[in-house]
Amino acid sequence: MESKTLKLKELYVVNEITKILTGEYTFEKSLMEVLKILYSYMGVEHSFIAVKDGKSVKIKSFFGSVLNKPVAFRKGEGITGRVFKRGTPVVIPTVKNSELFINKTGIGEILTENHYLVAVPVRVGGEIEGVLVTFREFEDTESVEKFLETLSIIGNLLGLFFKLHEKLEREREEWEEEKKLLTRELQEKYSLHGIIGRSKAIRQLIDLIEKVSKTDSTLLLLGESGTGKSLIAKTIHYESPRKDKPFVTVNCAAIPGELLEAELFGYEKGAFTGAYTSKKGKFELANGGTIFLDEIGDMPVNLQAKLLRVLQDKELERLGSEKTIKVDVRIIAATNKDLRKLVEERKFREDLYYRLNVIPIHVPPLRERREDIPLLIEHFLEEFNEKYQKRVYLTKEAMQILLEYDYPGNVRELANIVERIVILNEGKVTPRDLPKYLKKKKIKEKGNLQKFIEETEKERIIEALEKTGYVKSRAAKLLGYTLRQLDYRIKKYGIEIKKF
Repeated sequence: MESKTLKLKELYVVNEITKILTGEYTFEKSLMEVLKILYSYMGVEHSFIAVKDGKSVKIKSFFGSVLNKPVAFRKGEGITGRVFKRGTPVVIPTVKNSELFINKTGIGEILTENHYLVAVPVRVGGEIEGVLVTFREFEDTESVEKFLETLSIIGNLLGLFFKLHEKLEREREEWEEEKKLLTRELQEKYSLHGIIGRSKAIRQLIDLIEKVSKTDSTLLLLGESGTGKSLIAKTIHYESPRKDKPFVTVNCAAIPGELLEAELFGYEKGAFTGAYTSKKGKFELANGGTIFLDEIGDMPVNLQAKLLRVLQDKELERLGSEKTIKVDVRIIAATNKDLRKLVEERKFREDLYYRLNVIPIHVPPLRERREDIPLLIEHFLEEFNEKYQKRVYLTKEAMQILLEYDYPGNVRELANIVERIVILNEGKVTPRDLPKYLKKKKIKEKGNLQKFIEETEKERIIEALEKTGYVKSRAAKLLGYTLRQLDYRIKKYGIEIKKF
């Protein structure tokens, strides 16, 4: 009866380890879970798994005490090195007294006279991929041979796991390289100084930026918080003839009203308490270049008159001075507020509004350019993986959740979410690794998602037809459709076929 119970227990252990090795854990986490199972069900107090690293095996997972330093064994070095070299299991009673035991890990200090060392090779076919080493005490009724037999099976399972992991890592690296090339190609095609996207809204924005950059007109950037208005302003500057001159940013909402005037226009020595020296303002510092006035809607009304003078006459006066200073500065302003409404409420000067609103540029929120979200996610993943020296990637299911989220904070929120994901995770990221609030923000109705998919497909078809001069056979090939499938979709979406 006891023999049968032991056999069932061993089968259970092997089954549980198989579940671990075929689950979704990272490589290191899987190894640790295997050692925990050996402890919980087979009484293995101390153990480690060493993995092949060139001509040696390096400990990847250690259980039962703390390993304070990296430990590796050359072929033939100590008991672990012998198993690695010869590929045969080893059982050593009273291991702490054995001449072969070199105690590289320091575990000998906590072993008793009754501890056995049982080690088996981790192999696939004729290749030794590592070594599984265990330390445990045996009761008189326990069979060391049966334990060795079970451990050998686990060693073979680990060998298969190592090979599978190696294959997946190689495929993932190839996929990452391919993805980088594709992302780089897409970014070169659809980006301008970091503005990433291929949606119609972004292409139109880039076209407009390229046009206005060559002029010296005052610009007003309109858009929600987090859409990237600051990036747009920098892009316009660096695409303009002023690119070699200063680009100066002032956040009108971040500086108290009483200090903003001095910040913008500068001051003379003695102009106010604490003004011990003269100081140039931001307009003077930006002379010849561009000044970006972010959150212009928060500028106090009394300062708006002075700003209007700079716009009209290209001149200013420092606080505490009557001397007029000429400046040559291009002004780009931005706001997430309704300036027209502020004008009606007499919180913003009407004449300044019309001076700023020469060329308004609408920066679209992320919900108006959903097809850009995958590109942005890949861009931020690459950026933060490099920053934190990680290799985090998303499963299709995790990516889908990110695609369906509404992003009230727009691109800035998306960047923060991806950075958080990279910081908190290793390797593969599944839906359960994502913040809970993302999952609650899925598209509410199936019809909304379906509509989005159909609109995206229609746009892709029109784009392919335009590229191929409305030759349907060529467009179908470009899209990966049969001619019949393309005809069906053209009819479904009511797409007009132009004749040339």
